[in-house]
Amino acid sequence: MKKLDKIQKFLPAAFIPFVEGLICDKDDLDVQIAKPRFSKWGDFRKINGHYLITVNSNLNPYQFLLTLLHEYAHYLTRKKFGPDVKPHGKEWKEEYRNILHELLRTNKLPYELSQAVVHYAINPRASVNSDANLKMILERYSGQEAIQSTTLEDLEPGERFIFNGRMFERLEKRRKLIRCRDLKKDKDYLFQPHTIVKKL
Repeated sequence: MKKLDKIQKFLPAAFIPFVEGLICDKDDLDVQIAKPRFSKWGDFRKINGHYLITVNSNLNPYQFLLTLLHEYAHYLTRKKFGPDVKPHGKEWKEEYRNILHELLRTNKLPYELSQAVVHYAINPRASVNSDANLKMILERYSGQEAIQSTTLEDLEPGERFIFNGRMFERLEKRRKLIRCRDLKKDKDYLFQPHTIVKKL
């Protein structure tokens, strides 16, 4: 769908289906990419009876995802409670909290990020930057390396990846851990599924 085509390259690949399920059937909602703004990462407004979400183009994939969901919570709040509802009041907090809980149930977020989101979701604030721990963890995913990164459990058996400068091949899952082979040493290691790796 065209709505998703505009934004999917900015999202973590694993969450494109999740976002598609939220927004693609909303005929009164459009999502656009905005030039970097110093004052905000995203925006929600109603223009001529139509709803518009904008998200900055310079965000890393996880910053983009959380910002998009933040603005989508504004959309749901406005639809349910009308134009007089407070922008970041209890109604918005509840909507955003519910969306974040859905996000967490996918089990696709990197472990350290998922734990930060769990804490943030208890009482979501107007900006993720108000949560120092979440802000710090999100910043770790900036840059080209982050765009190429994924979690180990998102790789298929046989796919190769880089971890700590070494090349591995992902093998089978053994209970809670994933067996991987160091291709240079020809030695197997067990990894946590949520380990962040660079996919080749």
